[in-house]
Amino acid sequence: MNNLAQDVRYALRQLRKSPGFTLTAVLTLALGIGATAAIFSIVDGVLLKPLAYRDSGRLVVIWERVRFLEKLFPYIGANPRHEQVWQKQSTDLRDITLLQQGSAGVTLGNDHPRFVGRLIAQPNLLDMLGVRPILGRNFLPEETVQGHDNVVIISWNLWQELFQGDPNVIGRSLRLAGAPRQVVGVLPQGLYFPKSNELASSPKAQEMPETEILSPLAIDYNKDFGWNSDYGNYVALGRLKDGVSVAQAQSQLDTVARDIVRQAPSKFEENPRGALATYVQPLKEVIVGGVSRTLWLLFAAVLSVLLIACVNLANAQLARIVARDREAALRSALGASAWNLVQSSLAEVCILSVIGGVLGIVLAEFAVNHAESFIHIAIPRTDTLSVNPAVLALAISLTVGATLLFGILPALRFLRIRPQQALQGIGRSSGSRKSYLLRRWLIGGQVFACTALLLVTGLFARSLIDLLTSYKGFSTGHVVVATVNLQGKAFTDDKRSNFDEGVLDRLRTLPGVQSAAMVSAMLLQGQSWIDGVVRSDEPTKDTALANFRWISPDYFATLQQHIIEGRDLNAHDRTLKNAVISESTAKAVWPNQTALGRQIKRNGSLFTIVGIVADARSNSLRSAPVNMVYLPYWDNPPYGSFFFVRSTQDTALLADAVRKAIWSYNPEVTIASIRTLDSQVSDSLAPERIETVVLTAFGGAALLLTLLGIYGTLSYSVETRTQEIGIRMALGATRKSVYLTTLKEAFAPVGVGLGLGWIASVGIGKSIAALLYGTGSTNATLSITVILTFVLASIIATFLPCRRAAMLEPMKALRAE
Repeated sequence: MNNLAQDVRYALRQLRKSPGFTLTAVLTLALGIGATAAIFSIVDGVLLKPLAYRDSGRLVVIWERVRFLEKLFPYIGANPRHEQVWQKQSTDLRDITLLQQGSAGVTLGNDHPRFVGRLIAQPNLLDMLGVRPILGRNFLPEETVQGHDNVVIISWNLWQELFQGDPNVIGRSLRLAGAPRQVVGVLPQGLYFPKSNELASSPKAQEMPETEILSPLAIDYNKDFGWNSDYGNYVALGRLKDGVSVAQAQSQLDTVARDIVRQAPSKFEENPRGALATYVQPLKEVIVGGVSRTLWLLFAAVLSVLLIACVNLANAQLARIVARDREAALRSALGASAWNLVQSSLAEVCILSVIGGVLGIVLAEFAVNHAESFIHIAIPRTDTLSVNPAVLALAISLTVGATLLFGILPALRFLRIRPQQALQGIGRSSGSRKSYLLRRWLIGGQVFACTALLLVTGLFARSLIDLLTSYKGFSTGHVVVATVNLQGKAFTDDKRSNFDEGVLDRLRTLPGVQSAAMVSAMLLQGQSWIDGVVRSDEPTKDTALANFRWISPDYFATLQQHIIEGRDLNAHDRTLKNAVISESTAKAVWPNQTALGRQIKRNGSLFTIVGIVADARSNSLRSAPVNMVYLPYWDNPPYGSFFFVRSTQDTALLADAVRKAIWSYNPEVTIASIRTLDSQVSDSLAPERIETVVLTAFGGAALLLTLLGIYGTLSYSVETRTQEIGIRMALGATRKSVYLTTLKEAFAPVGVGLGLGWIASVGIGKSIAALLYGTGSTNATLSITVILTFVLASIIATFLPCRRAAMLEPMKALRAE
């Protein structure tokens, strides 16, 4: 212990003598360990931590594979009639429940409605999850009957914010979607249930409210649903019996699906074989499966940066130890053992690692606490993030690993110290040469990791740029979007239509407004309201599927979508039945014919095509435009209206004016959000944006560390080989040859690292091809750009050391110690 204390004091003195190295090492380790621990916190909280439900690994979601929808959706939400059959015939599932997700306005009646996430579910949901209300009770079976479903269970947060945590809240009333509801229960604090954009067959990156209110699902299976329709509106959640695998459950449900087709053959296609199947997926996989590859990629990237940092520190430490050969020889000659010398060297590294590790944990805590606001749109379960014991264990492991990685190899050099030779200067050149070769190939390893990381980052950046610059088919600048919910029995068809018209009239009178319009579905939030386009002259023929949208006049003018043929809808169409279709719909329904003036049939009414609009990426920027049909909003007034306002004034000022205009018409409607259309585009690409930003930061850090490593290694080489360079110049070597020789020695490991890094990036690119858009796993332009950038940066990093070597005076160099 005395020797250890002495080594620690000695190490502290040595570190105090080299404040530049000490500060650089501590900050490098703190940033590397902190970034790695922060990313692992996200990986742990999102991917590794089990869902907070009883035996959550047994929970599954049951999707359906429907043949006539498979081109649009590989699998989709269950038909409730089919779920009822599963309940009766499945023996592999302990229980099945049906639920529906959405949003609604909640108020006590004395203020504007608060926008919250809503879950409509059968009473057995909470029992299946193993959740009990902390106050009150669960729903009763009779509360699933229409007319008796006027009860709700609220979240802990809503209880605190709406009722100030009143312990007598049970029995109190609130207004949900304009209708009175009685509170019968309060859910536990911290209970997380997936948002509607997370628990979906095609999860979307979009801003959604937390699920804060639960109401009973009241449906009539036989009355409300057909046998081969109503897909995608509900989610079927099941719990596997003990010992039953996902594959076994799916096989049994596929057998039941074939029975369903046989029970109602007239409702399916003429050839019912394969018309219906199922897909059973673990609940956790549904929620986080879409981001798992991205998170593991980011974790690998930050580990690469930490590895580069440790190699850099190992290089620096090795250079410091080589410079202290004589000091070590003197200590050895005075009686210090080889292990004493190694222990003394490791004491320095341990001190640096401990300080860096502690600072890294502090930085990780700060990053995790602020990460949720940056990543919550693209990554689920962000409310569970924390620097927990697993993260602390990783941070400690990284600290120990960093100590070993950049401390052991340099310290082992003391085992080869020969006191007499070191004191006489014998063997120093040889030792320096071996140390220099080791440091050169450590640099090659850094270049390898950095090149692979930069090339992968370039692929993501190119993909994001392609998404942002690709043709959208509509203009987003200077447009504000207001999302309004018109839910409840008070909003009849006439009242919804009058509301839309009245609000549009007020929006058009706002200062600076050029145009205003509304639509029934938000842009870039995926496909919805899919139905067949039925020709009036061939009503029994198989038709193309299309997304139906209900719009107001000036919709295409507001978004600046191009009308190819015909005209837009206008106010005169109120007494008529007219429609506008997209270019792709016209080609699909009337191939090689003109669609203008023809009619389609919907719900017993005939609509005449008066316009054909150019295709647009209305549903997603990642996929090609889909078939669209646009009908006038007064034909089927939507419960959710999206008002688009194009203006010349500042969008921040416009947003407040839009909010006041809507509430001045009706203060009881729920305004879900008011935002710019540009922000909607940005949020729809949140996963790609996060990947690119984080990888770019890591890539930049890796490049900087690698260049510093190249500079430091070459500078130290010139310093330790001063006499050798002097001899070469005395024997006739020119300054140019010395410069080129020094540069060549540095570029040998750089070249090898670049080549291996490019090969590694090709393999990584193939594994992440599904995450990229518009670019393959390799890109020649990108590869050449990254390699040339690295070469140029390396030349800049090596310029000063090479110039210093070339400018040495031979006589001074020969006299150098």
